[in-house]
Amino acid sequence: MKKIILLTTSLSLLIALGCGGSQSLSSPRAYGSAEKEKSAEVTTATITANVEAEKKKEAQNSDFLNAVLDTNKKEKQTDSSEANQIADIPEKAEQSTRELVESVFYGSVDINDSSAAVDDDLWRQFDLAEEYHAMGVVANREAAWEEAQYYFEKSLKIMAHLDIEPDSSMTPEATKYTQILDNIISDYRIALRSLGNLTEDVSSAVLLERFGDLSARLSSDTMIVYQSEQNTITYDIPIVMNDRVKKSIVYFQTVAKSAFEKYLKRSHKYKPMMLRILREEGMPDDLIYLSLVESGYNAHAYSWARAMGLWQFISSTGRMYGLDRSWWFDERKDPEKSTRAAAKYLKHLYKQFGQWDLAMAAYNGGPGRVSRTIKKQKTIDFWKLRLKRETMDYVPLIMAATIICKNPEKYGFTDIEKEPEVVWDEVKIDKCLELKVIAREVGCSLKDLQFLNPELLRRYTPPNMKGYKLKLPVGSKTKFLAAYDAMPSPKETSWVKHKIRRGEAISTIASKYGVSQYAIMEANNLSRRSKIYAGKTLIVPVPLDRSYSRSVNKPSNRKAQNSVYAVRSGDTMWDIARAFGTSVEKLRRENSIVRGSRIYVGQKIKIPSSAKKLKKNNPTGSKPYASTKTTKSTKSSTKSKSQNKTYKVRSGDTLWDIARKYGTTTSALRKINGLGRSSRIYPGRVLKVTTNVKYVIHKVRRGETLSAIAGKYRTSIARIRANNNIDNPNRLGIGVELKIY
Repeated sequence: MKKIILLTTSLSLLIALGCGGSQSLSSPRAYGSAEKEKSAEVTTATITANVEAEKKKEAQNSDFLNAVLDTNKKEKQTDSSEANQIADIPEKAEQSTRELVESVFYGSVDINDSSAAVDDDLWRQFDLAEEYHAMGVVANREAAWEEAQYYFEKSLKIMAHLDIEPDSSMTPEATKYTQILDNIISDYRIALRSLGNLTEDVSSAVLLERFGDLSARLSSDTMIVYQSEQNTITYDIPIVMNDRVKKSIVYFQTVAKSAFEKYLKRSHKYKPMMLRILREEGMPDDLIYLSLVESGYNAHAYSWARAMGLWQFISSTGRMYGLDRSWWFDERKDPEKSTRAAAKYLKHLYKQFGQWDLAMAAYNGGPGRVSRTIKKQKTIDFWKLRLKRETMDYVPLIMAATIICKNPEKYGFTDIEKEPEVVWDEVKIDKCLELKVIAREVGCSLKDLQFLNPELLRRYTPPNMKGYKLKLPVGSKTKFLAAYDAMPSPKETSWVKHKIRRGEAISTIASKYGVSQYAIMEANNLSRRSKIYAGKTLIVPVPLDRSYSRSVNKPSNRKAQNSVYAVRSGDTMWDIARAFGTSVEKLRRENSIVRGSRIYVGQKIKIPSSAKKLKKNNPTGSKPYASTKTTKSTKSSTKSKSQNKTYKVRSGDTLWDIARKYGTTTSALRKINGLGRSSRIYPGRVLKVTTNVKYVIHKVRRGETLSAIAGKYRTSIARIRANNNIDNPNRLGIGVELKIY
């Protein structure tokens, strides 16, 4: 009891002393464990001397203390969602008091200041997607539409692979995902309005969007029929040939011809499997062409509506029809399972609406919306219904695709070399296996194994899952079974197993390992309301070869090199400020970090020269970091690259591709070839690729990341990757020499 009274008295005094504004915040005792503990040793004499002053301030402090007690009480109780994620919260009165004392001295702590440095791939991919988006915006401003398309498709592809969907609680990851995706789509639409033909690599979502922009300008009279009907064509879903369908055919013959040719080449890959399942479910064969419009027969296809796979299921609808999704796999990408689900869903829609044009419209726009529109407009004639633009375009495009696919030569699609049917052997496994190990044992490449199992999101089969069906190359089943028992089940590879301790929450565990709460919840199939219990084990997805000892993050262990500190796992802006005796605001200003921005493991933080503990924690004793000029210590040198070459443009080339290949810029290519900002290049044209571009050679050092290097030289990760042909930015070898333009 005496101890508690002394703590309370000391706390009151500290609060009184801490109300001195900026002066108290700049006090040396505010930072560093040794000084803090020393300053906290308040003697009885000191307390007595200040008792009168304390009484005078008692009234103004009482409200504050009551608020603190209420806050502590609420923190113990927490709301239902956070309480469910905390394992048996113990009483920690002394720790809470100590944290309160610290918060008084250091000032109010912004939630972003206390967010641990992010170390998982999710936020790195966000950064990369934003970089590509920014480059697309620049291309838009220069009216370089093909380049803009390239960048926007790159960023969309990154976002699609992350496959995050917003939930009711809107996690930081979901909020960031939605923000980036909305920005990309908005700016991509600007490029699409001025873009010429769509390339073969365009996403399926763009196919629908572009047609909507052009439909008013397309004329059904321009539809070309190259030959008369040779054989009678039959359909097992009603097909009409009206003006809207003819416009759709014209669209596939012109603007989207390259993309449609690509889809035709893929059409045989899954056709036998799709037909088998459709027939087993009693569905028309011609529904396979719905998949063409939805995904272009690409199991990894994505849409702006966050739909995925051959049949473009959104997550909620997929789960309704048995397609599960976790951090490890996404069954919407499984060709067989998604086809089975699509057949069942379409069967349900046909039963509800009684005709295939309305069922297909509901597949795209949702059955509820179609039902309401029918009720409001009092017609079941699809061609008279006024639905949202995409849905009104969707059904004619499916009919046009069906007509062309039944007789492609008639509509100008000749010499189409169809890709072979995808076939496989199947085995059931009861343990987690690394795909690289499986590929080695059965004698195939990792890429081939990933192609056969597109639903796997990691390079491992799901852990703790009995009877998982793994697809193998045909003829390799016997080899696999012979080696199965001896194959190791990885224990700590791209994840670690964490035993939950009393008082831990998902948020604190995520902070410890430098990953997002989202990643932990996905890896363990947890929701925001899921409970965790002390003694149980969680799988934590983390990068390889990292150490996660919390002891390294003690303030006394933080060191700056030439006044630059490399962020480590678990760091917060608040921790770094404490360690070097400065404030978060000064750190932000020095590093141009806006409020709300996250920091990342490996990120270089400049420590202000005014920091009180900079000299103590700066081993070199050098002057504060002041510029990014290349010095000998960076093992960088400036060189000039000059070449005189020519390049013959090939089909599918863009100025961006050519510039990347020769280490130059699109602006330089335009200048030496007399190209305007809106000029187009065509196959067969010979371009000059003479370059005279200065660049810096940077030798990668231990702990450096592309993000840090890009920040140092005021460039982007995307440019560094492009100029150095880096496929995986997370695997940057020590000693590798990078050209920084």
